[in-house]
Amino acid sequence: MTYFSTRPDVQLTVRIHPGERYTNGPSVADVVHQVLPEPPEHIHLVAADDPINTYDLIDTADFGLVYTTTVGMEMAMSGVPVVVAGKTHYRGRGFTHDPDTWHAYHALLERGIGESGLTHEQVDLAWNYAYRFFFEFPQPFPWHLLHFWDELQEWPVRRVLDDRGQALFGDTFRYLTGDPIDWAVREGKAL
Repeated sequence: MTYFSTRPDVQLTVRIHPGERYTNGPSVADVVHQVLPEPPEHIHLVAADDPINTYDLIDTADFGLVYTTTVGMEMAMSGVPVVVAGKTHYRGRGFTHDPDTWHAYHALLERGIGESGLTHEQVDLAWNYAYRFFFEFPQPFPWHLLHFWDELQEWPVRRVLDDRGQALFGDTFRYLTGDPIDWAVREGKAL
C-alpha cells in the first residue's frame, strides 16, 4: 500500500474479498487503514459487502495483484496480467507472475504497471487450468465450512464410514490420504 500511496499516476482499487462478510476477526480493510489511515484519492477501497461486481473491476483493470484468491486465475482468463504473492494452487502454472522475494515483487510492479495483456497461450493455459480446477478436480465431500454443523448432523462420521457413505465419499478420503487419482477411470475413458 505504501508503494502505491507514492504513485498518484496509478489508480489502485483494493477489493476486500466478499467472503469476509461471513467471517469474524479483523478485515483486510482494517489492515489497509492501519497502514494508510486516510488513503489518497487514487486508492479506492471496495468493502466486502459493497454491491460492486468483482468481474466489472476485472474488466477495467490493467494489472492485478493477489495473494491467493481465485480472482487472480479469473483475471488471467480475461487476459489481465497478475502478480501472485501467496503460495496458491495456480502459482507457477505459466499464466501469472510469481515473485519469490519482495525485491522481485517490487520489480514486477515497476515493470508491470501499464504492461500489455497476456499472450493467447497464457490465456489458454488459465482457461484450461480453471476448467480442471472447477469441473474435473472437485470431489464429493460431506462437510463444508459454512454449513459444517448442519452437515455433520446429516452426515455424522459413523454414516460417512458406512457402506452408503463410502460409496459417496470413499474415493475422496482415499485421495486425501495419498491414493493417486486415476483420471482415466474417473472420466470413464482412456486419456
